[in-house]
Amino acid sequence: MPNGKPGDHPLTDIVMHRMPMFGGEIDDKVRKLDAIVSNELRDVLATVVYFWPWGERTPTDPHALSAILDSLQRCAEKQARA
Repeated sequence: MPNGKPGDHPLTDIVMHRMPMFGGEIDDKVRKLDAIVSNELRDVLATVVYFWPWGERTPTDPHALSAILDSLQRCAEKQARA
């Protein structure tokens, strides 16, 4: 069972432990999103970063991941306005 230590989950690794996972720009987006999203969207964010496919030590299609994070940010902004 995860207990918040480094290596337990990519989201806590990026947000709490500031460990590099996907690269500077994407990790920054994840941190910013974590700070503004609802609990429901945080669950989506956690699922996306946990299950994102990896190649040889690098995430596959980082542009697609960035686009998904941008979509989550738009959802969070809509929720904040509602």
